[in-house]
Amino acid sequence: MANDPTLLAGAIAPIDDFPAALAWSADGKRLVVGGGEGRLYLVDAASGAVRQFGEHAPGVLELAWQPKGDLLAVGGQDGAVRLWDMNDPDAAPRMLHRATRWPAGLGWRADGQRLAFASGRDALVFDATGAAHAPLKGHEVTLSHLAWRGREELIAAGNGALYVDRLDSGAIEQLVLEGTPLTLAISPDGRIAASGLADGTMNFRYLNNRKRSRMSGYEGKVEHTSWSGNSRYLATASSGASSVVVWDFSGKGPEGSEPLQLNAHEDRIEWLGFQPAGALLVSAGRDWRVALWRPARANRTAPDIQLLDGPAGTTCWSPDGRRLALTQPAGKVRFFSISPS
Repeated sequence: MANDPTLLAGAIAPIDDFPAALAWSADGKRLVVGGGEGRLYLVDAASGAVRQFGEHAPGVLELAWQPKGDLLAVGGQDGAVRLWDMNDPDAAPRMLHRATRWPAGLGWRADGQRLAFASGRDALVFDATGAAHAPLKGHEVTLSHLAWRGREELIAAGNGALYVDRLDSGAIEQLVLEGTPLTLAISPDGRIAASGLADGTMNFRYLNNRKRSRMSGYEGKVEHTSWSGNSRYLATASSGASSVVVWDFSGKGPEGSEPLQLNAHEDRIEWLGFQPAGALLVSAGRDWRVALWRPARANRTAPDIQLLDGPAGTTCWSPDGRRLALTQPAGKVRFFSISPS
């Protein structure tokens, strides 16, 4: 359709490692790539210039760049979380925590003043100086996911359980999850915690009244979930599936309704994500395709499809939603920008 946005191909950057995790700088000009063998690369999004600045052996699991700041948190397979100052990335990082278990759910609060992650059955919180706050203990299962809800709440998930943790009081409320979570996505308005489960269902928990619901019918484990910026749509995909399933949470919500099915891929979807604070959705697949969608139009045809030279891997929107970084398993990062609609 006329005036539809498109993906504009930009710089291509070679990475001498398997790209395992991505994190954009707050201004959307730089990208950090964490490798499966532990190398850390800083990439200029405009030119594609790459340089290695550090290492987190034996492998990087998660990255989190501080909103409105220059601190980069890195969680790795050695059970450690380190903090880099990206004003001087060549300087030695600060060790925040190290344990036998891998950290999970590494993420900054929206104001960039607190960092949280899960380690075993504990939720750990640090401030921007690296000072530790009292850990949240008492979870009955190992935590696999963690996400911020506002300033004083963390939502945590593990096998069969969802938790609401209060930082100000240390209180922990346990809720039933009815399965093994593979994803945890909090709607931007903070109302709903959505978890893709290993049994091929979606679990929705309305956090204000604790109501829960489930959606079934997926082909496999639900491994991908992403909320639109206005909290109306939840995009999902299951393992092995080539379709994106989008639930509409307007009105009475998705219960009893048929989801929107978006079909543009011929092989499994490797990543999907809504544009931050925007209406655009991107899906990337093993079929060498990247598809751009506008689900609000209820149009089952992708406005734009880009063909790659191999399967897609980890992908990430810049904070302002103007750029997209897409990795490929062979060791490559591709940048796209969004044309005006």
